[in-house]
Amino acid sequence: SFTNLILKNKKGIKRLLSIEPSEVLMEDFKNKGTDVFPDFVEFQNKDIFQMNPAQTGKFDTIIYIHVLEHIEEDRKALNYSHQFLKEDGKVLIEVPALPFLFSVHDEMLGHYRRYTKKMLRNIVDPEKYTIEKLWYNDPIGVVGSFIFFKMRKVKLNSKEGISTVKNQGKLYDKYLIPLQGEIEKYITFPFGLSVNAILKKK
Repeated sequence: SFTNLILKNKKGIKRLLSIEPSEVLMEDFKNKGTDVFPDFVEFQNKDIFQMNPAQTGKFDTIIYIHVLEHIEEDRKALNYSHQFLKEDGKVLIEVPALPFLFSVHDEMLGHYRRYTKKMLRNIVDPEKYTIEKLWYNDPIGVVGSFIFFKMRKVKLNSKEGISTVKNQGKLYDKYLIPLQGEIEKYITFPFGLSVNAILKKK
C-alpha cells in the first residue's frame, strides 16, 4: 500500500526497495501479484538487521511509516539505518502517538509502544542525525481512537470493528483527513494521533 502511495505521489524515482519482514504478509502480497510495479521497484522479505549496504547500495531516503512501533529496539534500528543513507540522506518517520491511547488495537497490531515527541526525539542519536522537523498530526483521530479503542475496547477483527472501519472509517478518510491536511499546512497542533519526524544524516 505504501509503495503504491510513494509511486503515485513522487515522480522521478530511480530505485525503490520495499522490505517486509513478515513471511505471512509477504506471501499474501505475492499472491495478489507484484507484476503491476515498474522494474525499478524491488521487494525483499527481510528484516533490516539482516541487510547491509554492500548488498543493497545506499539510498537518499529511508521511510519508516508505522514501522518503529513494531521494533522492540527502535533506537538500534534507527542507528543501523544510518549506514544505508547517502550523504545528507533523510529518514522520514511516522509512528502512533500518545501512550495513554495504547489499547487492544495496538496489542492486536503488535505495537511495543505509542510515542510522544519527546520519546521519538530520545531515540535519535544526535551524533548520527539532525532532527529537521518533529510534529504531531491528526488531532481529530485522537477522539475517535480514545472512544472506540480505549473506552469501548473495540477489536478491529470483530463485527463492530469491521463495521466501524467500513462506515465511520471511510468518512474519516474521505473528508476529515483531507480537511486536516489542509489546516496542517499552516498550523502545527500540540497533539495528534501520529507523531512525525524528518531526520537528516550527519
